Amino acid sequence: MKNSQVHTPSRRVWVVVGTTTFLAALAGCTGEQTEREYAIPQSACGTRINAEELANFLPPGKKLSIKTTSKSENVVKCAISVDGKLIVQTSQEWWNDMSVIEFARGMTLENPEHRTDDGKYAYSGYQAFSKMTDCQRKDQVLYAAVQASGSEHRDAEAMKKIITDYTRAVEESRACN
Repeated sequence: MKNSQVHTPSRRVWVVVGTTTFLAALAGCTGEQTEREYAIPQSACGTRINAEELANFLPPGKKLSIKTTSKSENVVKCAISVDGKLIVQTSQEWWNDMSVIEFARGMTLENPEHRTDDGKYAYSGYQAFSKMTDCQRKDQVLYAAVQASGSEHRDAEAMKKIITDYTRAVEESRACN
């Protein structure tokens, strides 16, 4: 008569299965977040911003915060952060009359690769600048900037749309008066 034996997994197999399951669960807990748990903002510190285009520059995360980081008679800066990391900053600044390129050089070390023919906008894949010739007081002109330095996303056409819409919103606001 043959002796039939029931094979059961060895302890080593159970250790491997248990360790693999534990490591997979741990990777899920410590891995990068893949979803946004926050709403895309419609404005930056009270000034309308193109949420559809801005969304591409905002990473996954749990919490978005928007706060004014500088506010004076001549400068208003707004920070948009995700989970405590600065992603986008907007600026509205009164300066003596200069070109939009000169303003951009004062805001960043990198030259924007693109410019509009009218000289009103300069932009790159992650930052954009504008000069509002209709917004003047005394000897000063209002300029604006949107800089997504904390984002990994790059899209020059999106930045052009964001700065164009943002500039229009600033021109329609009390900031322009």
